[in-house]
Amino acid sequence: MKVFMRLLVLLLVVLFVLPLSACTSTNGSSGAGDEAKAGEANIAKKNPGSTADSPITLRVMDWSDSVKTIREEFHKQFMAKYPNIKIEYTQLTVDQFKNTILTAIQSGRAPDLFPIPSNVKLATAVAEGWFQPLNPYLGEDFLNQFADGTFQNGITSFDGQLYAIPETASLPSSLVFYNKTLLKEAGYDDKNLPRTYTEFRAAAKKITENGKGKYYGIVEGGKQTGRWLMIVRDWSSLAGAGLNSTSPINLADGRTTYNSEPVTGVYSLFKGLADDKSFHPQTMSISAPEARALFGQGQAGFIVQGAWSIGVWNKDNPNLDYGVMAPPVPDTGRKGSIELAGSLPWMGISADSKNPEAAALYLKELYTGDYFQKARVSSGDAFSLIKGINEQYATVPQLKAYYELAHEYGRTVPNPAIRNPKSPGVFEYYKDVHPDLGELLAGTVAGAVTDYTGQLGNYSEQVGKAWTTAIDNAKKAGVQVDEDDFVFPNWKPMADYTPEDYAALK
Repeated sequence: MKVFMRLLVLLLVVLFVLPLSACTSTNGSSGAGDEAKAGEANIAKKNPGSTADSPITLRVMDWSDSVKTIREEFHKQFMAKYPNIKIEYTQLTVDQFKNTILTAIQSGRAPDLFPIPSNVKLATAVAEGWFQPLNPYLGEDFLNQFADGTFQNGITSFDGQLYAIPETASLPSSLVFYNKTLLKEAGYDDKNLPRTYTEFRAAAKKITENGKGKYYGIVEGGKQTGRWLMIVRDWSSLAGAGLNSTSPINLADGRTTYNSEPVTGVYSLFKGLADDKSFHPQTMSISAPEARALFGQGQAGFIVQGAWSIGVWNKDNPNLDYGVMAPPVPDTGRKGSIELAGSLPWMGISADSKNPEAAALYLKELYTGDYFQKARVSSGDAFSLIKGINEQYATVPQLKAYYELAHEYGRTVPNPAIRNPKSPGVFEYYKDVHPDLGELLAGTVAGAVTDYTGQLGNYSEQVGKAWTTAIDNAKKAGVQVDEDDFVFPNWKPMADYTPEDYAALK
């Protein structure tokens, strides 16, 4: 129960990581092949979509608003193919979902299928009993259709059991989209984009001045503090901060240095943008989807968003002339990289689901059916994890540009869960510190936080204490973990962290 109360507080959000600690299956899946095959035979016997069975209502909840239209069509086709299954789909914003799903789980009313909240580690959710293993329902023929390295022990699987499937090929969501028309009016073009903090601030200010109240330099979904967290973490990492989504400490040295120059530099930039009144005036009162809509309407020159926005703009704003660029770097240059995470856990079947066979059927159709993956990639929303889909259907130029930039400025970082699959157990004992990085940056933009350097220093100190306490308590509870599991002294932030690097630490 205390973990639930702790998780009700908002915190951490977060291409492919080559698996070092592979699962028991030779293809990188969760293993338990015999059990999976038996489960598939069981599903075939039950045939949950057959009209001969009693009607089933399958409840699904997530936050995938960028593919709402495609998802609705998928549900229409699914229910036509399986007329005895009714899909009850709830789509929320990320922040709404975090609170709603925790309440639903606690009250015993969790939907049949739901993703892991961005501020919760899968290890914690498994320990709390949120999900049931997928192995009895999803066999090797299904798992083998995913790209190598999709399923990893300690990330999507624990003790040979698969609990969650990643949604898409993972890309950072901290690149910058720009309105080509507004930048051209401000004196920029595709070959002359603002690359540094000084240039970025100047461009945003010029766009705002040109707009005369009709459009502004930049818009963000200020209500979602997770978006601010993503920005400060990734942009400061480009400056050499070494921040990451896998732990609250610097993986290179084990320290908490949130008041270092690479971090304060990002705060200084955003304070400058606010002082220049370059932010759209609605920024602090809107969500990320609302900010995306304003950008699509031509009301801002810049927005920081993920690749999922591409499909939405191409559908809703076909006349929008836009491009994507890397985040700006300090005037002294780039000193690090954006984190390229491995395939992150997403959707699982609730431990309380009374219809796990039907839920598994939903997952099969979502990933390996004839419609959804092809339509999603074709729209420009994301890259698929299913083999062969991207090669045939990824044709949208902005999506390709996003992918190329992500890999030019991103690098694979160390993952403690690969080094020690037991390490995520620490987060069951870690108490989040607030206000966090995202909340402090939001406060800085809003003008509520003036001494961000002092606040960041205090935050660093408090996180350090909370982390030490979490490690100690995890050890006392029998978790086989050590502080060194989270420290990678051979990590070079401008290079990918490889299986050879993991092996060198043994």
